[in-house]
Amino acid sequence: MRGKFTRSVAYRLFVSYAVILCIPVILSLIIYGQTREIVKREIVLASGAMLQQVRYIVDGELLQTESLAAQLAIHPDVRKLISSKTENAYGVYEMKQELNKLLSANDFIQGIYLYSKPLQTVLSSETYVKEQDFYEMKLQTDTFSYDSWQKLINREQTRGYVMLPVENQGTVVYTPAYVRSLTKQGSSETSGTLIIALNAEKIMTMLGNIDWVDRGQVFIMDTNNQVLIQNAGGNTVAPPLYREWNDRGTGTFMGSFQEVESVITIESSDTTGWKYISVFPTKVFWERVGTIRNLNLLGLLLCFVIGGAVITYFARKNYDPIKQLVSVFARNTMPRSGAYLDEYTFIRSSVLETIRERDDMNNKQAQQLRVLKDYYLVKLLKGQTDRNVPLTELAKAYHLSWTGDTFAVMLFYIESSEGGVTDLALSQFIVSNIVQDTAGEGVMLHFTDVDGMLATVVNVHPEFTEQWKEQLEQDLAQAGKFILERYKLRFTAVGSNLQSGLDGIHQAFVQALEAQEHRIMLGERALIWYGDIKPGESSYFFTVNDQMILINFLKAEEFGKAQQMISNVIGQAFQCEASHEMAKCVLLDLATTMIKTIPDSEQAGIAWEEWRPLKRLLSCTTKAEFEQELMDIFGRVCGLLKNKQNNQASTGISEKIIDFVQKNYTDKNLSVALIGDEFRLTPQYVSRLFREQTGEMGLHDYINHTRVEAAKSLLLEGVSIDETAARVGFASSHALIRVFKKYEGITPGKYRTIQEQA
Repeated sequence: MRGKFTRSVAYRLFVSYAVILCIPVILSLIIYGQTREIVKREIVLASGAMLQQVRYIVDGELLQTESLAAQLAIHPDVRKLISSKTENAYGVYEMKQELNKLLSANDFIQGIYLYSKPLQTVLSSETYVKEQDFYEMKLQTDTFSYDSWQKLINREQTRGYVMLPVENQGTVVYTPAYVRSLTKQGSSETSGTLIIALNAEKIMTMLGNIDWVDRGQVFIMDTNNQVLIQNAGGNTVAPPLYREWNDRGTGTFMGSFQEVESVITIESSDTTGWKYISVFPTKVFWERVGTIRNLNLLGLLLCFVIGGAVITYFARKNYDPIKQLVSVFARNTMPRSGAYLDEYTFIRSSVLETIRERDDMNNKQAQQLRVLKDYYLVKLLKGQTDRNVPLTELAKAYHLSWTGDTFAVMLFYIESSEGGVTDLALSQFIVSNIVQDTAGEGVMLHFTDVDGMLATVVNVHPEFTEQWKEQLEQDLAQAGKFILERYKLRFTAVGSNLQSGLDGIHQAFVQALEAQEHRIMLGERALIWYGDIKPGESSYFFTVNDQMILINFLKAEEFGKAQQMISNVIGQAFQCEASHEMAKCVLLDLATTMIKTIPDSEQAGIAWEEWRPLKRLLSCTTKAEFEQELMDIFGRVCGLLKNKQNNQASTGISEKIIDFVQKNYTDKNLSVALIGDEFRLTPQYVSRLFREQTGEMGLHDYINHTRVEAAKSLLLEGVSIDETAARVGFASSHALIRVFKKYEGITPGKYRTIQEQA
């Protein structure tokens, strides 16, 4: 059952619709994949853009911080404060007020500390104490020792960022601080240190503006790969990652961070050389495309459900007409044969079979109608139709429609040129169709075969009774030219006069038959009309006296005069005044007279038997054919007369024949006919001459005798029978044995045995 269903048209329809459904599904999958890549790319670009924004803001604030440090380094009050070896309370107060103004104007700075090396004090916006007391108040932690503090403030030519612990709402946090050494005016000696602590909380607030920062981590590293700032809750970065991030350069790439596949973006500051690094798991942006994926999956599911229902509906709807057609052709029963499991194949086969049956029926009907039509036309031509039924009704019964009441009959004689069509039926088919297609509108032709002749009934329209003959001659000339060029066929047509009524068709046929008898007299014309025939004279112009004159010319070897006389007789026979019966009799007498001049009765008998002159002349139908045959007989007779067919003229021919046989008996093709061709005599005549002159045996026997004598010599020399036969001219050893036994009475093998014993 499954195999039958898969070969059914319903299955093909279902599969076709399913393939169409798969097209939008595949497109949806492609679009989903492209959308996923686009979203991923956009998220990466957005993260990079936001990280760059943070870098721009932080770099801007750092530039302002460094600019502020540069201004304070050259501020007169600051120089006076760090250069003085005595404390100036009023100067300290003014400086403290100045620092408060600076802090209130820049919320990116958390604190400004001025360290005076001579006084070993630290001035801030809040206090002015000894450097040790300041450490204990502000900076003392487990990770930042007093020694570290001492080293920091006493560095020579320091300018850079460090991490300092800063108290913020009761908790100590590390924040970046800009450290710059302060020198005395006009000297390179360090007299103090300026420390500007940055507001880490402000930086964290900026980082918090990035929407994905809570799902990942952000790091700000200095040029020494020291993490200056990282978002809250961030894990400590392993030292190997410092080097990896520092070596990789800027950009976004996929990597593993703390064994989690992550997207890492690195930006580098052109101002400070710091690196800004964002790290977040790849699942973050996959969550962003999850909605799109879910919508796509939902859409695909709906496509399958709705598409499946639509496919089923339309497949069944489109299959119903096919099923009905199958039931009609199968007579309400589905075929069980495997060859018809495909409904289209079954319908196509059934339709083709129906068309074939219809065409066969039409062809048989057309053939039967054509046979009946030809039969009726033949009866009509021969005047053998049923007189009890009107001819007009019979014509309608055979689908013959006549355009008028005047008729003529034409007979066609077809000849094939070299390389042309030789089949009679095919040649008649070609001529009839082409002539019928070429005929003008004034005549209607109906062809049929009458006793091997192609005949046509010509029905002439009443308006063309005056010019029908001229028009038909032109049409036949055009058709004849085309048939000769294309099919190498030549035809001669003979036609009757016009006759009235269907009864006149038989009279027209009789006239056409009489006209065709005069083709000999009128020559090879394309068309001969009965009206062109003139009554011939009945006198016989080739008299006995003429015959004797011709015989005398031939015997006297005056062949030129004889040929001229023969030509004159032929020309006179084909004059239009002579009847064709008289012409045939004259030509036959002419041939008989020429053969009578052969002196030897035996040779004359051979001429009658081999040349068959009367049969060949009676088969001629044109003047050219008669003339060609008569001239051939004349040439043969002259050849015999020139050879002087008598013993006197043939004296010494036997010696030449014997010499020729002795030289050529080894030739397997040597025969009486070959010798006759050599001496230009007929085989019978050359054999008779040889017998008469030698008085011993015939020429054939002499050839065999010569070969047997040569074979004896070879046998006595030890040559094998097969080789002996080949060397003396026999076709095989069997022929040698047969001829040898005929002349010697024993076989060649026994002959050799007897001779060896003797």
